[in-house]
Amino acid sequence: MNHNQRLFTILFVAIISANCIAQDSKQEVLNVVNTFFKTMQEKDSIAFNNLFLKNAYAYSIRGQGDSARVKSSILKASNSENILEERLSEEEITIHVNKNVAAVWAPYDFWIDDKHSHCGYEVFTLIKKKAGWKIASLTYSVEQDTCNK
Repeated sequence: MNHNQRLFTILFVAIISANCIAQDSKQEVLNVVNTFFKTMQEKDSIAFNNLFLKNAYAYSIRGQGDSARVKSSILKASNSENILEERLSEEEITIHVNKNVAAVWAPYDFWIDDKHSHCGYEVFTLIKKKAGWKIASLTYSVEQDTCNK
């Protein structure tokens, strides 16, 4: 093997390794988001609350004419007696990871007691800590008239 072939092989392996690490990070981030939905549906408040950084916030956005009404709250488990289920459009999930910061963007549909409630888009921001990825914030739109049920 000549010098150029050896250099090409080393470069190729480095690129493949970096790509695998990036894919692993994206999967780790997606696993946290999927756990968010699973714990919400199972009403596992301890596991749900362990997904967040301390004082992580949720922001809901509802259209009001040409502007938006924004509500914010600290992320914590719901005490609703209803069956809550959120479904992401898997083929439209976008995940960006840069070292210890990640963002997940996805359209969703929300169901209460097996009845469609609303849809929208949500953005999770996550930060990687020693204990793993934690949700720092969740921002989501609430729409009723644009849903594909």
